[in-house]
Amino acid sequence: MISRYSCMKKSILILFIAICGFSSAQKEQDADTLIWNGRRYAMVVEPYVPSVLMVYYQCSGKTSPFTFWSSNNNRGHVATYEILNDALYLRNVEAKRYRTRLGNLWTESGIDTVVTPDFFEISSIDSSQAFSPDMVLTDWFSGCLKLKYLPTTKKELKQAETKGYRFLTLKNGRIVGNTFISDDDLKRFDAGIQGPEVPRDMLEQYRLYVAFFSRCAMDRERVAYNSHEGLFERKTNSLPLAMLPFGNDAQRYFDVMSDGKPTGAAPFGDWLIRNDSLFLSAVNAHLGSDIYSFSAQPLQLDKFIPPTQDSGIVRNAGVPLFAHWVSGDFVIHYGSWDTSSLGIPSYTVAKTQKIRFSNGVVTLSQFSPSSFDDDGGGASLSSFAPCKPTQVFSVDDKLLAEAVGNFKSPKKNPEYEGGKSTFRSWFLNHPLTDERAKDRLFRVHLAFMVNCNGEVGQWQVISKGKGELFEFANMVLELVKTMPQNWQPATDRKGNPVDCWQKMEFTVSNGVLTNGIYK
Repeated sequence: MISRYSCMKKSILILFIAICGFSSAQKEQDADTLIWNGRRYAMVVEPYVPSVLMVYYQCSGKTSPFTFWSSNNNRGHVATYEILNDALYLRNVEAKRYRTRLGNLWTESGIDTVVTPDFFEISSIDSSQAFSPDMVLTDWFSGCLKLKYLPTTKKELKQAETKGYRFLTLKNGRIVGNTFISDDDLKRFDAGIQGPEVPRDMLEQYRLYVAFFSRCAMDRERVAYNSHEGLFERKTNSLPLAMLPFGNDAQRYFDVMSDGKPTGAAPFGDWLIRNDSLFLSAVNAHLGSDIYSFSAQPLQLDKFIPPTQDSGIVRNAGVPLFAHWVSGDFVIHYGSWDTSSLGIPSYTVAKTQKIRFSNGVVTLSQFSPSSFDDDGGGASLSSFAPCKPTQVFSVDDKLLAEAVGNFKSPKKNPEYEGGKSTFRSWFLNHPLTDERAKDRLFRVHLAFMVNCNGEVGQWQVISKGKGELFEFANMVLELVKTMPQNWQPATDRKGNPVDCWQKMEFTVSNGVLTNGIYK
């Protein structure tokens, strides 16, 4: 079955909202409410800027019981917050439609009720900061809020705050910036009028914050897998996968990229799946003058390595990063690009592949004509995974280090059972069968990992040969993967088995693999 998948589908909705105006969008979606000093405020809904509660599910990795985005903006819930001692707390959630967990199934409850955060197991990152058992400190949220005062009496209608908006900047749920901006000042800002009466810094920061999330929704990341390219997405997540090293926390991304200030530029990665392992090969910052046009500039790849402790890893420029921080369910959409009569790019999907990663290694791969929700059979499994992806070792070899990075050396390298003589003898009886390899003499270098259990995976060719030589090297790789993988794991200085990169090399003469050695 061929389905129509628009890479720019969210931009169409944004364009519709822009045409209809902010007021109509508000009618379609009830805003979250904020209580502050006895006053009530509506949290203004900006297209594709995540709500405080949506950020919770993005950063925690938990499956949301709510529908945050839909064609009519009906998300099925409204949250109520309160500011106490300059900190933002979640008071309750009016759940008009949500899903409850029953075994491995999600079902629609159909209940319209007001519940406290613990009903949905929503909690603060630091539980010691809780103000009361009935409220939750939103210390997972760092970002900007735009508030509209909701007067309840005729006297309140005459107050100045009804004729403008209050802008807040929060860091870990606590207010670090608070500015009221009148409607007149907003008009001056939009018109480009300079003057001390217009708080430009706050408005520019807010506009960049909104632009960042809008750009996150405007494009998709690419991945190359088995010589095929497709669009790469994570299930139930609207942010680019390049945000994963930052825990999907926009503020952490801003901290690394622009000293804590929103950049307005969204990061989009180029990914590679090679030998059942996921690599990040490049990241570009996307900017644009409107929702259909983008300019991109490369970002420094090592900024997208998540912080780890005692990893001992030194990265080499230009070498793809093994994405050991990636786990969970993802999809690859294979298809082709097209442009509509209105000039809007779209993507026609012919096949969808469900991919599951555990610490950067493929553990499930399943094709589906359209749906990603089917967890049925037909899956192929890969049993290999590093035991501790952030504590990997490597044998001492310059060519290997150029390919995978510099790691600590183990006390004892991985060894083949029976030694190097047993290792070599197998290949004497298993030559290459391709006729083109005959009458040829060349060297092949391969990299692979032996985990702490003696399991082998993450194979790759690290030879420098190109063209036909690279093709021959991949023939050697496929042959090597069929041999009995009887490896003893490396050990550290305490004698504990560890994950370790290993290298093997061969001289191939007339199709026969000779002089096979490993480190």
